[in-house]
Amino acid sequence: MKIKTMKNKMEFWAKANRMGLFLVVLFLVCFLWFYLRPVEKELHEQLLRLSFFGFSGMNLTSFIFGLIQSYVWGYVFVGLWQLVARSTCRCK
Repeated sequence: MKIKTMKNKMEFWAKANRMGLFLVVLFLVCFLWFYLRPVEKELHEQLLRLSFFGFSGMNLTSFIFGLIQSYVWGYVFVGLWQLVARSTCRCK
């Protein structure tokens, strides 16, 4: 039983790390898209402000906050996913 629990913990960390890195890449694409395709800049900034705590504009501080939060959200999403999966599983 202890081996199974350790395996589940290792799977959680691996899945959460992958999800966090995926969300970081998405944030990078969104941040760069602001400069590559400068259409509706105000809307783009407003959406980023709504999505990330502490985002104040297209500056270095907001960029770093966004990267960190994207990575952390990966862990939150995977944790919630596994919690829901365990509570709804009808396994023995």
